[in-house]
Amino acid sequence: MPQYDTLREVAILPCLHHDLSVEDERLEANAPSFGLEHVRPNAMLGRVLGFLNVSKPKFFALVEAHKGVKLASGKAHGTSAGPWRYRPEDAPAWRALKVPHDPSIPQLLADDEIVEIFDNASYGGQLAIASMVDANFCLPKAPYPALRLTGRFQIGIIDYICGSGHTVTWDGELTVDMRDGQAGDPMGYAFNDVCDFTISYFRFAMIARGDLPAGTRWQASRTPRLAAAA
Repeated sequence: MPQYDTLREVAILPCLHHDLSVEDERLEANAPSFGLEHVRPNAMLGRVLGFLNVSKPKFFALVEAHKGVKLASGKAHGTSAGPWRYRPEDAPAWRALKVPHDPSIPQLLADDEIVEIFDNASYGGQLAIASMVDANFCLPKAPYPALRLTGRFQIGIIDYICGSGHTVTWDGELTVDMRDGQAGDPMGYAFNDVCDFTISYFRFAMIARGDLPAGTRWQASRTPRLAAAA
């Protein structure tokens, strides 16, 4: 794979506290691999869905619509078997899962993008915003309440331990709450070493210190996806 000697990758992890490593807390699977219906109902999932502003009922509905699985059901059902079966023993954890949600604002990503990243991130990992900067670029000095990002970058679930993940492209601007997050060089496998993006699809134009109203996880201005593709 080509190496970009004048560039380096930055990983922005808004749901991983700055005192933790990517091994300490992560999105995990309850099956041989990760997937929309195979994600474990842990605290990290609650934070990730809260950041994306996907309510728990909405996530349940997406799983049922796309996989035919009712996550809160205490009864065995679905068409998968063996290690891929639905686990009714997880139903109490699903019912107890806390997911903050603000009904006054939209989701950060569309329903089809949520399904895409969950279904294709093979081993789970971290909700990440990733892209390249110039090799000599210096991130704002931490701590910072928020980071303002512009350019064309990737948002999705990345496993920096195993070197896997799946993302969707974001064109535009995004200011991200970083009070409970971290940013820096990838802790493990760089995502671009795994996926080898065309640099025009993997480049921050700017990363700067930002501010957000109290209680706001992000503010976004995104180029419409069809326009970006054109």
